[in-house]
Amino acid sequence: MNYNDEAAVIGSILIDKDSIAEVDKAGLNADDFGNEIYRAMFQIIDSKRQAGEQFNDLVLLAEEMAKQKPGFDWYEIIHGLLVYTVTAANAPLYCQSVKDNANRRRFVEMLAEAAETANYGDWKATADAFFEELHALKGYDNDILNSSVLSDQFLDYYEQTKKDPDSAYCKTGFFDLDRQLGGGMFRSEVYIIGARPGMGKTTLGINIAQNIINRGGSVLFVSLEMSAPQIEAKRISLETAIKYTDLMAGRISPENEFLLFDWVTFNKSKPFYLVTKPMTVGEIGRKARQIGNVSCIIIDYMGLISCSDDSRQKPRYEQLTEISAALKATAKALNIPILALCQLNRESTTRSDKRPTMADLRDSGAIEQDAGAIILLHRPDYYTNKESGEAPEVEEIELNVAKNRHAEPGIVRMWWHGNIGRISMQTREDGMPF
Repeated sequence: MNYNDEAAVIGSILIDKDSIAEVDKAGLNADDFGNEIYRAMFQIIDSKRQAGEQFNDLVLLAEEMAKQKPGFDWYEIIHGLLVYTVTAANAPLYCQSVKDNANRRRFVEMLAEAAETANYGDWKATADAFFEELHALKGYDNDILNSSVLSDQFLDYYEQTKKDPDSAYCKTGFFDLDRQLGGGMFRSEVYIIGARPGMGKTTLGINIAQNIINRGGSVLFVSLEMSAPQIEAKRISLETAIKYTDLMAGRISPENEFLLFDWVTFNKSKPFYLVTKPMTVGEIGRKARQIGNVSCIIIDYMGLISCSDDSRQKPRYEQLTEISAALKATAKALNIPILALCQLNRESTTRSDKRPTMADLRDSGAIEQDAGAIILLHRPDYYTNKESGEAPEVEEIELNVAKNRHAEPGIVRMWWHGNIGRISMQTREDGMPF
C-alpha cells in the first residue's frame, strides 16, 4: 500500500507548524496512519503538542525516534520527508487522503470480520452489528461540524422542506395531532404512546399506520402482543366499519362480507408490513432495511422488545434504558420516526384523577429522556363505563402530548369508536367542528 500521503502529512507539519490545524480539521489521529513509522512520528508530534512543547523540530523528532527504534539515521530519514514534501500548501489534501484511506481500511476490516463471524456464529446478530458499525463509520470523519458546514446543511434542509414540507416529517393523518406535534412525527425521532391496557394504544397505532399508508407511505408494524389475524381484523374494521368481534368470530352478513373481500382485494398491494415474532431493536432495524423506503416503524409494544444476549441478566430498568437508546439510534440511522407503544404502571388507576402522567411510564426514566414526544391516552368515561357494563359506540379520548421536543405540549381531544377500532377527529382542518 502507498503511504506517500502519510509521509507528506509529517513533512507538512515539519515545514509549517500551522499545518497542524489541517490535521485537526480532518480529525486525524495516530490510528489513521497505516505505516508503523509514520504512526510513531505522528504520536511523538501529537504528544509534544499536547504537552505544550515544540512539536515540529526535525532534530527533536529524530532524537525521539532514535530512542524508540535505534540503529537508523533518523535525521536523514526525516530530512528526506522534507525533500519529498517540498511545500505544506497541500496539507489539507494530504490530511483528507490519509483519513479517507484509514476509513477504507476500517471498512475492509469490518467486512472481513463480519464474514468470519457470520460463518461461525449468529449471522443475524453479525448483520445488526455490521450495520451499526457502518453507520458510525460513515460519520467517522464528520462528527464535528463547524459553523459554515452547519449553516450550509441547514439551508439545504430548509430549501428541501420549503419545497416539500412533508419531507421533514411523517404525518399521523390526524390534523389536530399533527399540528400539536409541530407538523407531524419528525424524522429521526422516537415517539411514545403511553396508556394503561385497554385504553387504545394498539388502536391508535393501527389508525396512524393506515393513515400513513393511505397518504402513500409505507409502514413496518411490529406486533409483539397480537397475532397477524387480529391485526388484520383491526385494519379491516376501522376502514369498513364492520365490528371487530364479528370479523374475528366469522359471523358477518353477506353485505359486510362483500365489503370484506372488496377491502382485501384493494389493499393487497398496499405497503403495510407486519412482523409478529419477538425481536431486538437491531433486528427491527434490519427488517426495515430489508423492506426499504419505510416511512415509519410502529412497535406494539416497547416492553416486549427482546434485549440483547449480553443484557438478559441485567435489571429490567437497565434493559429498557438500552432499548430506549437503541430505538433512538435506529431512528437516526434510518432517518424515519419510530412510534413505540408503551404500558403505564398502575399508579394512575389508584388516583381520583386517573389521567396518566409521564411519571407513570413503566420501568425506565430513559424513555422520557430519549423520546421526541410522549402521548398519553385517557378516555374520561372508561372507568365509569367499565363499572356500569355499558359500551357506548362513541366516546371521547384524550391524547395528552405531555412532552413535545418540537412544539408545545397540549391535549388533543378526539372520538373513540370502540366497536370498530376507529379514532376520528372532532374538528376539521379549518378548525370547525364536524
